[in-house]
Amino acid sequence: MELERQSVAVLQQFGRTYRAYAAAFEQCIGLPLPRWRILHVLYLQEDAIAQRALADRVGMDPGALTRQLKAMQELGWVERTTSERDNRVTHVTLSQAGQQLVARVMPLRSAFLQDVLTEVSGSTMQDLSRGLAQLETGIAHALARLEQPDAVA
Repeated sequence: MELERQSVAVLQQFGRTYRAYAAAFEQCIGLPLPRWRILHVLYLQEDAIAQRALADRVGMDPGALTRQLKAMQELGWVERTTSERDNRVTHVTLSQAGQQLVARVMPLRSAFLQDVLTEVSGSTMQDLSRGLAQLETGIAHALARLEQPDAVA
């Protein structure tokens, strides 16, 4: 029972840490973290990317991504076009204004990350990465058990 209590406390701390990081990122950079992730992926992308593939790349629900992209399109940061071969597919590219925005924000992001990570050693980052990968594996296993028809008893 003690291990379960400690585990829940660590997972709650992880959630608090992520929320604090996201809030600080937005305050320092001026963009919400989800929008930045989209912009950054598009910035690194040489060609248009299918919206579904973009959702996978940024780890975002397709519906949430669509809402973000519509807002970003209104701001002039992204362009969305329907595929000529399949009108169910929407391609996304970074507009010129979006490219300029990312280029302007990149130094702010780098400085922010440097500040955030100043107290964290390389070995701690490696340990955290390994631990988070193990958590992701555990989550995947728990979900797989839920999807098995005989798992619910």
